[in-house]
Amino acid sequence: MRYKEYNRNAILEKAILLFWQKGFNGCSINEIVEATGVNRFSLYHEFGSKEGILYASLELYRERYSKNKFDLLKNTDGEIHKTLMQFYTAFLEDNQPMAGCYFIHVGTELADTDENIRESLNSYLDEILSLIQGLLIRSGIEKNVGFYAKHLLGLFCTVMSFCLIQSPAEYREYVANGINIILSSYAKIVEQ
Repeated sequence: MRYKEYNRNAILEKAILLFWQKGFNGCSINEIVEATGVNRFSLYHEFGSKEGILYASLELYRERYSKNKFDLLKNTDGEIHKTLMQFYTAFLEDNQPMAGCYFIHVGTELADTDENIRESLNSYLDEILSLIQGLLIRSGIEKNVGFYAKHLLGLFCTVMSFCLIQSPAEYREYVANGINIILSSYAKIVEQ
């Protein structure tokens, strides 16, 4: 009996980096073979296809890189601006393959043409939306919670692309301004 001579998650980590750097369509299976050191047959046996590698890499990213960020939205100390800033800026951390959100990156390239990617992205964004709604409610925002949560989710999607082309300082300023604009509009409504 022959045993696997590779680590599944190590393959997926390398695939995340390749897909993030080159895009899914810009990366060949040969490049994945070269980067992982695992032969084509073994990759296809384990994942079924290049798409299978991508889908599995999204699952690993969600589990490995998103959970702790999502926990920021769950474990708030009541300071909504601070919590949101921590959440958005957590995607700049050095322990990730690249700055930003892998789901947004992959979704930008493939959500229009791949139903599985679209469903995965929607599920991911729905989870963030739910967490933001919970944060808003715990922070005392009661009117139009869904409206403000959707705007904060839209800000998330925008800044995940923005961080790829701007410096960390510019990114943080953009995030802070976006949060302030969205939440200040709530304060104006409450005052009326």
